[in-house]
Amino acid sequence: MKSVSMKFIFAFSLLLFAAAVGTVSAYVINFEAPGEVTSGDEFVLSGTSTLPEGFSSEVVVYKKAQIANKQVGKYPFTIGADKTWKVVIDTTGWDAGTYNLEIEKDPDYSYGGSSDLTFIFTVTEPKVKATSAPTSVSTPGQTSAGTSAPATTTGSQPAATASQTQAPAAKTSPAAVWTVLLGLMAVFAIAFTAKRM
Repeated sequence: MKSVSMKFIFAFSLLLFAAAVGTVSAYVINFEAPGEVTSGDEFVLSGTSTLPEGFSSEVVVYKKAQIANKQVGKYPFTIGADKTWKVVIDTTGWDAGTYNLEIEKDPDYSYGGSSDLTFIFTVTEPKVKATSAPTSVSTPGQTSAGTSAPATTTGSQPAATASQTQAPAAKTSPAAVWTVLLGLMAVFAIAFTAKRM
């Protein structure tokens, strides 16, 4: 009986030791990234890790597709002395859609279950910027050569202004629309009731 309990204690100790060593050797890598980015903007991943300083790997980005995901690129990163890392990805020319990124695993390192190894994000179409042709504004009392000329105004002519402000368009309140609709319904109800009498 004594030998069985010693074997049991030894086996239990080995299991505890293996669990402790396994926990210590499992590295963690985490990052933060935006869930949406506009095509042409920079997509920035920044994170922390328990991996050793100088450890290098790559972030692989794929465009999701129905049949097979298309690899967009590989972007290297290195763990710094402060245990942080960062990747800046230029999305110029990327099509709108859903993308997936994966951190390449190094077979020499074990990653803990709380590590961030994959991420899905969306790329949207670039925003269209309104363009307008440059306009020249002349100030009253100034000639084309830039010299001052005496301003001539008559009492019936308003003075010229450099820019005119348009009045905002009138907005219809939802309450006003409902009031009109309820009024029409009441008129029809009264007319219908009067017709039945």
